[in-house]
Amino acid sequence: MSDLKSILFRADGNAQIGLGHIMRCLAVADMLKEKFSMRFAVVEPMPEVRSLIEKAGVSIISLSESGQQNTFLDQIDADEIVVLDGYSFDEAFQQSVRSQARKLVFIDDLLTGHQVADVIINHAGGVSETDYEASSGTQFCLGPHYALLRPEFLNPTGFGPTPVAGPIFVSMGGADPQNTSLSVLEAIRHVDTTLPVHIVLGPFHPNRAAIEAFQNQLPNLTILQNLSAAQMVDELTICCLAITACSTIAYEVCAVNRPLITVVTADNQARLAQFLSKEKLALSVNFPTLLTRLTPVISLENMLMLAIQGFQFSPEIVAESLVNQRRFFDGRSPERFRALFHTLSYEN
Repeated sequence: MSDLKSILFRADGNAQIGLGHIMRCLAVADMLKEKFSMRFAVVEPMPEVRSLIEKAGVSIISLSESGQQNTFLDQIDADEIVVLDGYSFDEAFQQSVRSQARKLVFIDDLLTGHQVADVIINHAGGVSETDYEASSGTQFCLGPHYALLRPEFLNPTGFGPTPVAGPIFVSMGGADPQNTSLSVLEAIRHVDTTLPVHIVLGPFHPNRAAIEAFQNQLPNLTILQNLSAAQMVDELTICCLAITACSTIAYEVCAVNRPLITVVTADNQARLAQFLSKEKLALSVNFPTLLTRLTPVISLENMLMLAIQGFQFSPEIVAESLVNQRRFFDGRSPERFRALFHTLSYEN
């Protein structure tokens, strides 16, 4: 019988909502894998999601869509730390979980509702405890010093200088339902058709064929899909510029310390986008119509084209953004999370 303490994760991911919740939990699991045994509960996991979790060495509990909350509650051991990451876990559900588990940790990025978790993790910058309505004993782990990134992206000694002649790295996240990737490639084509581009498609990308067809217009386009964390780090390390969704992938770029242009692809990215813009961690943060609900004065392709040209001709702005990234991303979040969960596992 193992004497390891146990953690039970609860998150979902699919083609509609993407993989953000899953990836954040897997990042925590990876940081803690040598100290804890872990299980992961998912509603009807798709093969791609199941594969991700199994590769991380975590066992999976498959929940049916109907009755998922009660089924999950039945799975909780009294000595277990439960980690929730998702938008359907309201106060009543959190209270039910907390009454059955040793401790409840809630990974959040919305700042809505009354929180009863023992610990709230929100790695978005610019967030403070006063932004929350929470129980008096709640502990907060806020900001990029608690970046929920896989350990491969976290190197306190850094990843070396940005290559001058590297490719442009493009990634619009795990799902990219609007195929924003195509708009990014179009913008790069307008700047220079000979630029080398490495695009990483997530497992739920809706139209790989359209990306492949674009190789006729960008002959130096390399298409990659379903990369491991180590492979992603390799790609970011060699790039001269990254263009990404304004999601966890943007934090991965900042952690590797490379010039960054971001695009808001979902409403829940607004706060992260404001942080990247305010602190000048990214060279450009584009808010397309999805967020503003207004007809843009300029198309996304043209905004991106101007941002890429700005990168090419503004080395001092690029240098400033890299200094700012290093200020917030010190590569030490694993040791902070290990200390946190160690404390939780022995508290009453």
